[in-house]
Amino acid sequence: MIRILVFLTIIAVLAAAITGLASVEGFAVIRFGDTNITARSSVLFGAALIGAVLLICATLILSGIVRLPSSIRRQRAERRRERGLIALTRGLEAVAAGDASDAQRLARTAQKQLGQQGNEAGLSRLLTAQAAQLAGDEETAQQSFAAMLQAPETEFLGLRGLYLQAMASGDRKEARQYAERAFKLRPGASWAFQSVYALQLERGAWGEARDALLKAQQHGLEKGEPSRRREAALLTAMAYGAEAAEDTDTAIKEAEEALRKAPGFAPAAVLAAELETKAGRRSRAGKLLDEAWAISPHPALAKTMDEIYAKEKLERRTDRLIALANKRPEADESQLLIAEQENRLGKFTEAKARLEPLLTRNPRARTFSAMAAAVRGLYGSEAAQIWLDRAANAPLDPVPGADGSFVFTTDGWQRLIREFGDHGRLAPPPLDVIRTSLTLEEVKLLSAPASLDTVQEVAADETATSAPSTPATGEGLMDQLSKDKGLAPEGQPEEPSNDKPGQRKTDDPAKA
Repeated sequence: MIRILVFLTIIAVLAAAITGLASVEGFAVIRFGDTNITARSSVLFGAALIGAVLLICATLILSGIVRLPSSIRRQRAERRRERGLIALTRGLEAVAAGDASDAQRLARTAQKQLGQQGNEAGLSRLLTAQAAQLAGDEETAQQSFAAMLQAPETEFLGLRGLYLQAMASGDRKEARQYAERAFKLRPGASWAFQSVYALQLERGAWGEARDALLKAQQHGLEKGEPSRRREAALLTAMAYGAEAAEDTDTAIKEAEEALRKAPGFAPAAVLAAELETKAGRRSRAGKLLDEAWAISPHPALAKTMDEIYAKEKLERRTDRLIALANKRPEADESQLLIAEQENRLGKFTEAKARLEPLLTRNPRARTFSAMAAAVRGLYGSEAAQIWLDRAANAPLDPVPGADGSFVFTTDGWQRLIREFGDHGRLAPPPLDVIRTSLTLEEVKLLSAPASLDTVQEVAADETATSAPSTPATGEGLMDQLSKDKGLAPEGQPEEPSNDKPGQRKTDDPAKA
């Protein structure tokens, strides 16, 4: 519509101009040497206008003739580009369908039609590489991916292809180089970060892994609590490395920074406390352990606290450990620690009472050992033997550092960093869960003096206060416990007692 209006406007202007020229009065004289040409002004104006129009037309015609070859080439290029794009589209469809031969044929067509320059050339190289991979021709695929690195618009895709090839061939070093280059090129690419991070962890390069993590945090790939936990675990691994290299200042700095990122992280708290103690700052070390226990109780924290104050009297040390446990009194680990200190102080009755509920919640070897110590203090070694046997057969605590130290290989640190970062725990739960829980009735029977009469009385007390269906269960339990404790079955004489002189023995469990 607009074009029509413009055309009509031009026609109207020309008509008005011609009409105006025709109405011009007067003559014009044109002199060529001795010759004079006289003509009306309107005629001259009309001739000039016609001449200008003819000149414009001639110019346009000549220009069209001059541009004709390039126009023909451009049209041919457009047709080739169109055919190339069609081949490219169909080739990608063939790759998706898994047709290797058709994909390779269409890739050759696309590369031939699209040439080696332009954005489409990069796509044709990508198709060539994918088709070659589909056909098992890794060499051609590698050449195509390498060619993609020459163009900025396809460099990132080429790097990803080369990275995947290097990983498939097991060349971790080359794969890491491609991943680092891709991550530098596009810091917001998730696969590039994950690849760099995983490969740096694999080789134990904790500092480089943390650098990648910080860069990912800046670009929004890593955020929230999991990201802080990963950084804390990496800092802790770095701190242990610095401590091994005798760089104490760096080790303390990194360990305490890890605690700021993840308060309560036991490996960092233990190392920081040990190094602060060596530096003469024992109160600072104790404070770090208190803060960590209040968030996440761990046996290594208690052992470190005990070692820090090893030169103090037993009463002072046990008081400190009980105070540590009371930072998180509801935790089973805290109750176990208090019971262990009560055993050390000779408060066996209190320790036994504290341990009884813990034994109903799938206890570990340490819990059985603590009960053995309490029972030995109350009733002697024979009564404690059944608890020692259970401690020997119970599974060890699967949590790293349960022995009080965190000494890992590179693989161990890698597992710890991943587990703590992803799930906030030091180790995954065991695959095979061995049930070691006892009922409260079983605990009381096992912790009574080693006498069949006592077992029978306690079993009778328990069955008398339970439901009508319980007596059969109580009798079966009594028989099993009699076997466990080496007691003679009912109706047979007991073997002579081997109690040592002075050993406490009673038939009244209430008095025991």
